[in-house]
This record gives sequence, C-alpha cells and structure tokens, in this order.
Amino acid sequence: MQLPSLIPPFRYAMIEEYLFRGGYPKPRNLRFLKRLRLKTILSLIPNPLTPEVQEFCKQHNILLIHIQVDKMKEDNIPLSYNKTLMALQILIDPANHPLYLHCLDGADVTGLIVACLRKLQMWSTTSAMSEFSR
Repeated sequence: MQLPSLIPPFRYAMIEEYLFRGGYPKPRNLRFLKRLRLKTILSLIPNPLTPEVQEFCKQHNILLIHIQVDKMKEDNIPLSYNKTLMALQILIDPANHPLYLHCLDGADVTGLIVACLRKLQMWSTTSAMSEFSR
C-alpha cells in the first residue's frame, strides 16, 4: 500500500527552528503539517479556517489562533499596529513552538510579519526587505 504524498502548503518555508510559514493549509497539506508536530497554527486571514482544518487541529492538539486580517490590496495594508504586535507576541513565545504562520497566499501578510520579526531580531532593514522580496 502506498501512503499519500507529503505535500507542503504553497510557499512553505522554515523561518527558523520551530517556526514555519506558508499559504493557507489545504486538506492535501495536513499529512505534511502533521509531521512538523505543531503546537500552534497562527492564521492571519479574513475568515476562520475550514472545518476540516479545525478538526485536524483538534485531533492533533494544535492550538489554532485566528487573527482576522483582510485581504491585501494594492492600496491597503490590512495589518494594524495592534494585530502586528499580537502576531509577534505569539510568534516569539517558545511555548507556542513549533508554529506554522500563514495568510491566504503565504506571501504578503505573512511576509510583513516575518519582516517585523527580523527587525525585532535586529536585522538590518535591507536584509529584512531582501528576505521579504524573495
């Protein structure tokens, strides 16, 4: 019998040990995410995750944190100062690790939060923005 494929979420990457990022997890990604032994999923999206993903989190004792963040638009960055601080506090707390951070596409909102994390880690703006653009 062949096991189902391990398919990472769109734009999946490791930020650093125990911190991962990517796009909205789809059912086909759950087997892959299970192998990360996550304690927390931090969702920066407009609506709560699908019932299937919520059930996955419940079954595997994963804390699911949803911070409502609207879709990114060309003329609007949907992250407020308070939501950014909330996300960073969750991200830097080792009690929440291993953690998977995601927005809808795994790039825009997630990238901004990771850039803020890098500034918190004393990275230069050039280095943080270089990582963001990759």
